[in-house]
Amino acid sequence: MRVLKCPACREPMIVAEYEQVEIDTCVGCGGVWLDGGELEALVGRAVPPKPTPDPDLGPPDRDCPICVHKLIKDRYGRSQVVVDKCPHGDGLWLDAGELAQILAAYPHALAEPSHHEDHATGALRGFFSAPRPASPKDTE
Repeated sequence: MRVLKCPACREPMIVAEYEQVEIDTCVGCGGVWLDGGELEALVGRAVPPKPTPDPDLGPPDRDCPICVHKLIKDRYGRSQVVVDKCPHGDGLWLDAGELAQILAAYPHALAEPSHHEDHATGALRGFFSAPRPASPKDTE
């Protein structure tokens, strides 16, 4: 079992799994690492890659937890959420709340659960869109 370190705060991440999608989550900052193709599996469609990243988003400032190369900043599909993606396709990093924003941009992915197996997907959406409690560091 692999344990990845958070690209944002370097804390170890925990793994939540739904069907064949493993979601590495940082309990420290609430960010999410999705391996290549996993976000598309959650959203329900592939988003074509852009030929070049948007230079206006700034320089890379985080490392890929898989290959340790710098993550490239880019906007994801019609959500326009700025994500940090591995230049080698290992996956992408979403800060706290960004997964919920992306899912909201794809209404078909947010349909109410109509099948038994969809209830886990609804719970997953609720988990990642819920407000984060204050950490002990925030109250010091």
